[in-house]
Amino acid sequence: MTTSANGAGAALAPSLVSTQAPPLAPTLTARLRRELAVFDVAPAQGDDIAAARQFAAQLIGEGIVDAADLERVHHLTGDSALFVAREDGALTGVLAFVLLNVSGLRAVLTGAFDALAPAAEHVAAPGEPACAFYGWGVAATTKPSARRVIDGARAIMGGAVGHLPKFARPTTEAGHRLMRERLGFEDLPGSFDGLVWQAPMEQAVAA
Repeated sequence: MTTSANGAGAALAPSLVSTQAPPLAPTLTARLRRELAVFDVAPAQGDDIAAARQFAAQLIGEGIVDAADLERVHHLTGDSALFVAREDGALTGVLAFVLLNVSGLRAVLTGAFDALAPAAEHVAAPGEPACAFYGWGVAATTKPSARRVIDGARAIMGGAVGHLPKFARPTTEAGHRLMRERLGFEDLPGSFDGLVWQAPMEQAVAA
């Protein structure tokens, strides 16, 4: 399990900062939900949000986004930032991420992105181009649910958001292993604060 805290600065090619991205909604949002539904991972609703935050904090620690900001960003993105897995009705897995607009991507690359309280102007709202993916965290209490949320994350990173640069800042040793060994992230060139990334699929294939 892993979580992402404050962003970090990095020197990257300006070509990553592009407004030529497909809109977040409805197509990208619908595709995210469809690809995660294959693993029975669904958007958080209502009381799920506070419960998911408490669940993640118990497993990872309190140094994560608070419930109010989690709910705010989830709604800003058309309820596409927080997803949950259940077993027999009980919450057993959490997957959280933020889709960023071009200003959010620039903020990540310059160290101005606050992952604990993302500014509204950095978040890709429905109808706005999504230009980057920022992994907030993964947590699970059972092996089946861990497989579901991790496989779901892998599916969207190779599918719905495969065309986007992807960033995260793992804060646990298990998180570092997950991001590198299972999700294919690498240290972000120029990062001075532990940021990892995965190149857009087209760029990765071309390289």
